[in-house]
Amino acid sequence: MKEPSTLTNKLHSILADCKAAILDFDGLLADSEPFHYRAYNEVFERYGHTLNKEEYWIEFTSKGKGIAGEIERHNLKLDVDPVDLRKQKFEVYSRFCQSGEIKLFPLAKSMAENLSANHRLAIASGSWAKDIRSILKNAGALNLFPVILGKESAVREKPHPDIFLNAAKELGCSANECFVLEDALKGLNAAKKAGMPCIILRNPLNRNINFDGADLIFESLEDFVSALNA
Repeated sequence: MKEPSTLTNKLHSILADCKAAILDFDGLLADSEPFHYRAYNEVFERYGHTLNKEEYWIEFTSKGKGIAGEIERHNLKLDVDPVDLRKQKFEVYSRFCQSGEIKLFPLAKSMAENLSANHRLAIASGSWAKDIRSILKNAGALNLFPVILGKESAVREKPHPDIFLNAAKELGCSANECFVLEDALKGLNAAKKAGMPCIILRNPLNRNINFDGADLIFESLEDFVSALNA
């Protein structure tokens, strides 16, 4: 682990070299991962299978294996097409987004305000843009992000680089003028393929994941904000 002063210096070097910041959303800005789990689990339980929560955080979320990975790992024989399963999950999750149950992390809004003083901001997420906007609107933070790209914004999802490259284009920047803030392995891999520096923020759900290749790793959003303000 790097010393705090080294982390801070490296962070400010990245900030000085870049014009834009591309942020993941789920688990980074919004405390939404438990609701993705609840939505997936509710739908899987309709067909007799319960998701293992610890396995879910790693396989479903960080590695991005999704429904296909769950079916393969457990050799499931479900009486439903995976495409329909996914559609049902989207419907359940959207209800959570619209209801106001999903909150931003306490420091997320001030962190974005700080970054936006000198950097153009975009969100690049595997969630639908309408769901992201609902959460941001409920939090009074929709105006902070002029570019919001969701699942529909790229043909290939993370770990492919498409959504980050599309975000850079929307921001009017080249890839090497952007840095990425992520909390998932698939996001790190996508950023590296896009040629963008990637900063990882750890949280209780990704503590045991190896993020080799990240330009910087902060142990929490709080640590990142402290370094940002230093």
